[in-house]
Amino acid sequence: MSRLTTWVRLSFALQRWELLFMVGGSALLVAGMLWIAWQANAVVGIDPGCFGSDGGARACERLVQQFNGLYDLGTKLLDVGFGVPFGMGLVLGVPLIAREIDHGTADMAWTLSRSRVRWLAPRIVFVALVVIGLLLVIAIASDVVAQAIQPGSNLAADFTWYGRRGGLLVMRGLLALGVGVAIGAIFGRQLPALLVAIFVSIAIFTAVSLGMDRWLETDAVATPYVVELGGGKQLGQRIELADGRLVSFTELSPSGQTNIAIEADGMVYTSMDENGLVSGDPVGRMVSLVVPGDLYPTIVLRESGVLGGLALLAGGLAFLVVNRRRPY
Repeated sequence: MSRLTTWVRLSFALQRWELLFMVGGSALLVAGMLWIAWQANAVVGIDPGCFGSDGGARACERLVQQFNGLYDLGTKLLDVGFGVPFGMGLVLGVPLIAREIDHGTADMAWTLSRSRVRWLAPRIVFVALVVIGLLLVIAIASDVVAQAIQPGSNLAADFTWYGRRGGLLVMRGLLALGVGVAIGAIFGRQLPALLVAIFVSIAIFTAVSLGMDRWLETDAVATPYVVELGGGKQLGQRIELADGRLVSFTELSPSGQTNIAIEADGMVYTSMDENGLVSGDPVGRMVSLVVPGDLYPTIVLRESGVLGGLALLAGGLAFLVVNRRRPY
């Protein structure tokens, strides 16, 4: 217990101000989310019928307006929560090694330690536990406020606000932490490392997002483009040809069919005349690619695995760099 207390005290002392800022900021965000959820549930509880098919009645106008204001505030807090994992991971991760090198204290620490791995491991574990703990609380609060401002929906099977709520916040924070630690170890200077880490994080998360969208296409189903599949994730529209193949507009263009016409029922024709009327033969029907909402837990688990794997790679890179870096 004495060793555990010493580890926590020393680890906290290394990043006291960053940790206090993150704890305070997270507490304010969670408090705001829970307050919005409480108020939204209270408004809906006054007359639940106002938020169903009868929501347009004049007797409901005041409640609906009040709820809409809470809805806007709730979505803004969810947007803030979306950015918190990136900021938290980088602010806590970059200085972890870069500050020691920047201040010239790494030489003595590495000389006195039995190994650099044993010097670095407790630091990363402490910060990772802090990030997991804070983001887990924010993830739970984000689910609570999302459910409150989306009454009647089963958000456990709904892609609404995907990536802005739930466990993905934790995994994104861990990846940002790993990137921050690795970049800090490589550059050894806090400010340049922070700027580079921001750029690298944007690049990595953009690549992950694009890659996951391509992966999601394997789970998508083609539905009539005028039909809403509640809770599903829209991946865009395609043209279903007569032979059953799905093609995009750009894939249809090389055949010379650029001036296509789309009817209200979704039928696509080869061209339209100068008056905007359909002419030519039908080439297919417009459909939407939608990932069903009941796949939400599976998709979250899949992306969490990808993010977790990348976080481990980034952490491994940090250990490799520290272990091989010449002290100076």
